[in-house]
Amino acid sequence: MSDDPGRTPRPERLLPPRRRLIRALTAVVLLMSATFWTKAVAVSTAAADSPPSTAAQEEGMTAGAPFRDPADAETHQDLTITLDAASTRFDLSGRKVWGQSYNGVYVAPTIRVTPGSIVTVHLVNHLPVATNLHFHGLHVSPSDHSDNPFLCVSPGSSLTYSLAIPADHPLGTYWYHSHAMGTACPPSGSPAAQNRSASDFVPGDVENQIFAGLSGALIVGDDRTLLPRPLRHIRAHTFVLKDAQIDATGHIVQNTATTSINSNDPTVRLINGQLRPVLSMKPGQTQLWRLVNAGADIIYQLRLDGHHFTVIGEDGTPVARTTTADTLLLPPGKRYDVLVTADGRPCEAILRTTAYSNGPQGDSYPDVALADIVVAGHPVDRLPTVSGAMPTAPRDLSTAPIARHRSLDLSENAAGTVFYINGAQFSTDTSVFDTPARLGTVEEWTVRNLSGEDHPFHLHTSHFQVMSVNDVPQPYTARQDIVMVPHAVNGVPGQVVLRVPFADYTGRWLFHCHIAAHEDNGMMSFINVVS
Repeated sequence: MSDDPGRTPRPERLLPPRRRLIRALTAVVLLMSATFWTKAVAVSTAAADSPPSTAAQEEGMTAGAPFRDPADAETHQDLTITLDAASTRFDLSGRKVWGQSYNGVYVAPTIRVTPGSIVTVHLVNHLPVATNLHFHGLHVSPSDHSDNPFLCVSPGSSLTYSLAIPADHPLGTYWYHSHAMGTACPPSGSPAAQNRSASDFVPGDVENQIFAGLSGALIVGDDRTLLPRPLRHIRAHTFVLKDAQIDATGHIVQNTATTSINSNDPTVRLINGQLRPVLSMKPGQTQLWRLVNAGADIIYQLRLDGHHFTVIGEDGTPVARTTTADTLLLPPGKRYDVLVTADGRPCEAILRTTAYSNGPQGDSYPDVALADIVVAGHPVDRLPTVSGAMPTAPRDLSTAPIARHRSLDLSENAAGTVFYINGAQFSTDTSVFDTPARLGTVEEWTVRNLSGEDHPFHLHTSHFQVMSVNDVPQPYTARQDIVMVPHAVNGVPGQVVLRVPFADYTGRWLFHCHIAAHEDNGMMSFINVVS
């Protein structure tokens, strides 16, 4: 569908000052032009207006509908999937809202792939800005027309991705989303070229596009086949977690010249685009839940009242040690595959995200009910519990020879508007590392957080193993592609030590904070991997 020509921009907000708008206003101040005072008065007046409350944003939505899994992507016989990225007015639990979509829906179709297959994804860009795709967590080539975040698709054009899924690819839950490096492609004529210099920083557009709706789940194989035989045919559900900030005109908020996304503002938290859906289970029934935080900035801390989660997969990889947890922390991009067993008697439980703060310089989120779980009907026989390692779990790297040690410092300015890795903002052609990594080796990285908020660190192309957090050794339970790096306390940086295996693919492996506003504004780089 086309853009809404009658959109009225929502009044500008300044508090807290955490987005690119602040840098733009600062530049205006420095100009000290004759029009400054007029603009300042207008901004001051607009800033006094409050964003709509969550209750106001939910007006017109209907809570309590039966839980629905996202629709699967339509796959043709040659394993070709077409994704149309477009401005769209879609339905959010009964309310019509303007945003951006793949194929017309707020929660993009779930892409399902099989190990050993070659999947073709045809991206057609109907947006007014540049876009692209990232297949988050997949262990496929980061070069050419595979999972290459440096590709750029101009408005009105298209690009075809070819994903060669390894035959031994881990079974589990992944996701895909826009990874646009900016709103326009470089003018060099090649859609893959990025020729800006290190000093010519251009903010990305990832936050805008994910926040508007450009994300969905991706599932490799079926990890139920790894479970004990009685569990291999249990019901599986996909939970795509997103939040929407809806302005007074019915649009999802965007970063523009007059508006800005603020993850501390009131927001509507949705599962599969539904407001507090109802999921039914029988007493004693076990289900597999695939949990995906497919949002731009918001952190979820999930709890199912009166129940616990049995983790069998993390970030798409089967775990080396099954664990149970009462809560699960899902920063943006995080995934868990969990078994949930209902109480043995009829009851109701609430799946909620609990109150959470990611540091004094970061955000604070309230306790929010996400879904109602209704346990009713005749009890079913309880299935066996799962323990130990899942089949095909990656090997432990704790005894692996270390080819190189590297350090990364994550930092930001006091206003929380400019972000750095090792003191530098993102450059498309310059890595923060002077030396490349080599295939067939394992490196140990120390990631330090000098700021006052937690940063979820994400690595493309490969999973890593967390060795320690704030000098506390971590037992090996799973490999992952996102880890929360704790914030500094009393001037002492938070610290995570990782071991990164470099296998199979040369090229530029991107890494960044997965709070989209942070990567857009500089907290991103890459490592060159050579044979």
